[in-house]
Amino acid sequence: MIRFFPTALAILSLVALTGCEADGAPPAAAIADQSEIITIIGFECGDNCYLNYRPASDPDGETDSAICTIGPCGDWFEEQAMPPEYAGRRATIRLGLGKQYDNDGNVMSENFPEITSLVIDPAQ
Repeated sequence: MIRFFPTALAILSLVALTGCEADGAPPAAAIADQSEIITIIGFECGDNCYLNYRPASDPDGETDSAICTIGPCGDWFEEQAMPPEYAGRRATIRLGLGKQYDNDGNVMSENFPEITSLVIDPAQ
């Protein structure tokens, strides 16, 4: 029977928590734990549906895009459009990594930014 002493267990936990993927990027679990307040810019569908947004803290910054199929994005996917009143609204998102597919169902990317939680600010 192998026994771990508290110090050894703490060291193993620290190593597991601080590891990076081969390309130096943070582990997928670290990305999934990040939430961000954003301003919704738009929504577009092609092979996948994407929510376009900017960080609320940088309203003139670069627009980011992530696959979005949850919450209201599911309804928008059905309509292939976002109601225009959502443009400019603030929301809180949580990002993870997901698969990006082409129209034939082939995986184009295994680690594409994907919104895993979307809460639109009801006060706006």
